[in-house]
Amino acid sequence: MFTQKIFLKTIVLFFFIFLLQSNANQTQFKVSYDPDYAPFSYELNGKAEGLFVDFWRLWAEENHYNIKFINGVTWDNSINLAKEKKVDFFLGTNAYEDWMKSSKNYYELATSLFIHKENDKGFSKDASYIIGIIGSDYEELLKENFKNSEIIIYENYLEAFKDFSSRKIDLIYDDKVAIEYFALQNGYFHLIRSIKLFSNTFKISAISENENLVKLFDEGFKKLKPEDLASVESKWIIHNEQRIYEDIESLTQLTQEEKDFIKSKTFKISLSRSWEPFSFLSINKAGGISTEIWELIAKKLGLKYEFFVSNNFSEQLSSIKNKEKDLIFSVGETKDRKKYAIFTKSYKSFPLSIVTLKDENFIENMNYLFNKKIAVGENFTAHKILREKYPKLDFLLVKSIKEGLAAVDEKKAYAFVDIKPVLAYNIKKLNFDSLKITGNTGLSFDMSIMIRDDYQILQSILNKAILSLNENEVNSIIKRWENVQFEKNFDYKTLWVLLGLTSLFFIPLIYFNQQNLRKSKNLKILVNERTKELKILNEELEERIEEKTKELRRANYLLDEAQTIAKLGSFGYSIKKKELKWSNEHYKIFGLFVGEIKPSLATFFSFIHPDDKKRVKKEFLKSFRIKRKYSFEFKILLRDETIKYIQLTSKITKFSNEGKPLFVIGTILDLTKIKKLELEKREQDTLLAQQSKMAAMGEMLENIAHQWRQPLSVISTASTGMQLQLEINKKVDEKFLLDSINSINKQSQYLSKTIEDFRNFFNPNKLVQYFDIKDCIEKSLYLVDSRLKKYNIEVIKDMENIKVKTLESELVQILLNILNNAIDAIESNKISRPVICINTYKENDSLIIEIKDNAGGIPKNIINRILEPYFTTKHKSQGTGIGLYMSNEIITKHLKGKILVSNCTFLVDDSHYKGALFTLSLPIEAK
Repeated sequence: MFTQKIFLKTIVLFFFIFLLQSNANQTQFKVSYDPDYAPFSYELNGKAEGLFVDFWRLWAEENHYNIKFINGVTWDNSINLAKEKKVDFFLGTNAYEDWMKSSKNYYELATSLFIHKENDKGFSKDASYIIGIIGSDYEELLKENFKNSEIIIYENYLEAFKDFSSRKIDLIYDDKVAIEYFALQNGYFHLIRSIKLFSNTFKISAISENENLVKLFDEGFKKLKPEDLASVESKWIIHNEQRIYEDIESLTQLTQEEKDFIKSKTFKISLSRSWEPFSFLSINKAGGISTEIWELIAKKLGLKYEFFVSNNFSEQLSSIKNKEKDLIFSVGETKDRKKYAIFTKSYKSFPLSIVTLKDENFIENMNYLFNKKIAVGENFTAHKILREKYPKLDFLLVKSIKEGLAAVDEKKAYAFVDIKPVLAYNIKKLNFDSLKITGNTGLSFDMSIMIRDDYQILQSILNKAILSLNENEVNSIIKRWENVQFEKNFDYKTLWVLLGLTSLFFIPLIYFNQQNLRKSKNLKILVNERTKELKILNEELEERIEEKTKELRRANYLLDEAQTIAKLGSFGYSIKKKELKWSNEHYKIFGLFVGEIKPSLATFFSFIHPDDKKRVKKEFLKSFRIKRKYSFEFKILLRDETIKYIQLTSKITKFSNEGKPLFVIGTILDLTKIKKLELEKREQDTLLAQQSKMAAMGEMLENIAHQWRQPLSVISTASTGMQLQLEINKKVDEKFLLDSINSINKQSQYLSKTIEDFRNFFNPNKLVQYFDIKDCIEKSLYLVDSRLKKYNIEVIKDMENIKVKTLESELVQILLNILNNAIDAIESNKISRPVICINTYKENDSLIIEIKDNAGGIPKNIINRILEPYFTTKHKSQGTGIGLYMSNEIITKHLKGKILVSNCTFLVDDSHYKGALFTLSLPIEAK
């Protein structure tokens, strides 16, 4: 069994060596880039240009590679090309998604917030803003820091700056140099001003889906000379203070101030007592990888220093925070540590690796560690990096490396994560023979020197020394510590006793064994031949199993991600075994942790809302009798009393020989947000319809008042005349009496008819019926007749006799809204000869109604918005902004037609006029 395991491990090793060799032989590469990211990457005359583009060209030239740059059109699409393996690399960003494999950092960018230059108000993270970003890589960062703000993602800088200049967004956040470069090139520089409310620095790396390609990039980039990189950078970055690279001579030369500083100081260094193999105390002497690299740096600079040993890492950090010590030379940079300390450039990068029991398979990526207990050193840099990248991991915090390895050995944790050299060294030293390094996290630990934050000059000094380090010398130190061998104490007395007892037992056996050796020689030859054959078959089988296992893991991962994004769960139910299985997203939709309960039909029905439980049981049983796909909707009630709306779709996929269903698969879709939006939309439409009706009622009451004035005046005159005759003559002339009564009666009937006409408008007939369009328009004109006369508006009609079948009352409401708006515009603009033209005609199977006025038209900047709810050009006291919106809603949803709004010029009696044109189009016969 042991020999077989060794054999399998050898095969796996050869397989990975083959993969690495195949990548190493690759010389043709496709690299995607964002064409709207000047000065870092952009397109000019069909060719890729920019700082990052030139870095890649330098890399290709130095390593004798050929590069084809692929225009990704947008930032997100350029990155997706790498994700989908359509290109080998994306040009450069920080790794912010799980799939991304990133190289070592080759550049650093500072980000900033920009506001309108004339905006002098104070800004706060707690306030509510609209912030624009280009691409989605900074989205989560801004949501975390500006919890009350809305983040809008743009595909390119041009669209973002258009909205910024028109004040649709308050702030823009992106790379400082990129924003300033675009603003300067496109005439926006006078509008922008950066503020210090929020900024950050981001490391730029080559991005690929293939980890071996990333390693290939790193190996090639090591060959680039700093002076060549500095030369490329100076071509694109004008200001020295914004540059990252400089030539070695200028970088490593100390200023007089720096020389004076180190001459006057003896530096206090906090040393870990036991962080093998990086820094530790052995026989009262400091040792380890970082210790030896520090000694190189100190020797170059002529530093004076003394060590102060700390019992644990938390104690070391406190000593820097409280400024009791000056520096720690073996630490990683994290967000929380930057609050009280500063860091040098990284002098070496190490992978974060995963240790498990030896019988575990190779771990391809971090997704395999979800839902498992992961040991990690409390407050160790590995802990900080993992917590920032994967906050939902189930951590077991330990105090030391030994405790972490022991937790895996004792099965208290599935894995332990730390820096690879630390793991390899301590597995050997502490004799954890049951453990192995199973894979890498895809994350790296950039080893830096941590300095108290008031020693910024020391940061500059140490950075210069780090840049001048000989890489071969550093690698030699690391290699020496990786090959350290440990002696194991052995009890020789026990060995001799065991050998004595064993010899007494085995001497008789040796004699008989010699006799059997001759007999088994031929059998051994035969067995060896068969073993070789089996090894070859086993090798082929292991390769196939490993390949299929990877494919299955990747497929399951992609399926889980897709279900999470779509809020779509899945299930499978064996009717015969009565076994139900749910996907991870199914648990989440039902408000449960994955695996929290064992699914069953009884469990499923316990979540059904009481109002739907009876119906769902019927639907569920019905789905078992139908061979095709079947869907239905229902509500569920979660444990916290939350109600969700669900759509269940199922299909029988397996039948018995007798045609009975055996297995059902299905999906559940969370419709809660959709249902809430539908409900809000219905409530909003109801409210708007009521507001529109009330606004129309106000206008109708004004019209009634206008139309009643003359009849009431006639009635008043007749009654006053009769009263005067009675007072003067003591009697009323019979003819005068009859004439007055007839007049009062006639005017009363007119008043009654007016009330009836208006009542018909407010109690509309909701039946679809045939009517003549001319009658409908005349009815509408009659309802606004008093307003037309008041402003001396001439109505010019060119109407055909066309019979239509639709909702007449709804059409009258639309016509009234348009006519009243036209009258308001004419009155507001004081038109000397006001005109409203109404034309009707038939076009194919549609009725066309055109209504135009000569009030001057609608301004271009608002013409596309006048059909929006609550948009009005009138004073707040005169308009609600819902009349035209409701007209559009009625004609599109009830009459199945449409409204078009435009400006037009037209001729009346040889006079030219300009005004608004409303064109109504609706089917002649509604279906």
